[in-house]
Amino acid sequence: MITANDCANVAYVCSLISTRAAHLTAAGIAMLLNRINKKHVTVGVDGSVYRFHPTYLTLVDAKIAELIVGDIKYKLMVSEDGSGREAALVAAVATRLKEEKLASLSSSSKQ
Repeated sequence: MITANDCANVAYVCSLISTRAAHLTAAGIAMLLNRINKKHVTVGVDGSVYRFHPTYLTLVDAKIAELIVGDIKYKLMVSEDGSGREAALVAAVATRLKEEKLASLSSSSKQ
């Protein structure tokens, strides 16, 4: 028979594993952000755990913020299509389009 204590133990182990996975993911992203060392970076993210786990996004984001050095602003952009390479491409294109639109609006308002 499964007890409430058994369920609590399984939940605790799952929490530890999820937290460790999120911290490992964040460490890799933070290292890349620190190496790139640009003011604004968009990171394409893909994966069911990232999209559907109830606390994974928060854990990753908090750990990245803790590990980056300096005044680096970043945005994690989730790809819905299931391909990691396409996630990176979508993030890059979306960021470029947004920056071009902002630059266009800025130059229009100065005239």
